[in-house]
This record gives sequence, structure tokens and C-alpha cells, in this order.
Amino acid sequence: MTGLHHVGLTVSDLDASIAFYSALLGCRVRERSQNSGDEIETVTGVAGASIVTADLEVPGGGLLELIQYVHPVTGQLRQERHQPGHTHLGFVVDSADAARERLARLGAGQISEAVTIVEPGSAWDGVRALYACDPDGRTIECLELP
Repeated sequence: MTGLHHVGLTVSDLDASIAFYSALLGCRVRERSQNSGDEIETVTGVAGASIVTADLEVPGGGLLELIQYVHPVTGQLRQERHQPGHTHLGFVVDSADAARERLARLGAGQISEAVTIVEPGSAWDGVRALYACDPDGRTIECLELP
């Protein structure tokens, strides 16, 4: 392997997720597509898969691939933050407090207070961080670097 290319997120509503990540982080849509057929079924392992996707450019670098399954449609995955297999995404923001306000305006769930991490000698020392949930309940972390 030579590096990380993108992070893919399965979402329930592509347009809502595009709006959320664009408003929170200033992401720009690079490309949208719709796919189905043998190659999508093979790569996903999902019989009859039909998807719509959007590639979002994250300011400062990185790419988020948002994927909505048009077929098959299933219920939302529910995991608690303490369960093995749960993931979160950490994004650098200019201000944790401003990000918290944006998250509240966007209707994000489970928004924590921003805290300053105290770990002398660690790269995390002085970082202000908060957790929240995106429209699908996925944990996101906003990090204000010292």
C-alpha cells in the first residue's frame, strides 16, 4: 500500500449528507455518480446493488465518498461508541466552539461540550475536541489544534 485514498460512508440520504458535510466543513462535491450491475455487485458483495455516490473534497485535504444504496434498502446500523467495531471520523476545525454552534444549527445529534485535552508530552496536549453525530448517527469529532 502507498497511502489512504478516501474514507467511504454509507448514508441513508445522499443529499442530506452532502448538505451536512458541506455546511459543517466546507466540503465541495467533486463528482456524483449512479452505478449498478455486475461490477458493483461483485465489489460490494451485495446482490442487486444499486448505488448513488458523491465524492466530497475536504478542505485541507482528503476525500469523503458518500454512498447511498438505492437497492437494497435496509434499516440503520446502531452501535454505541464503546462497542468494538464502532468508528469515528476526526476533522480539524478552526474553532471547536464555532463547530459546536454549526452542529447545533444543522440538527446534529449527541453534541458534547468541547473539552481541552491535557496530556503533557503528547501530540494531543492542548487540543480542544468534541463529539457529535452526523445525520446517520455516525460519530464525528471536531478538533481544534493548539
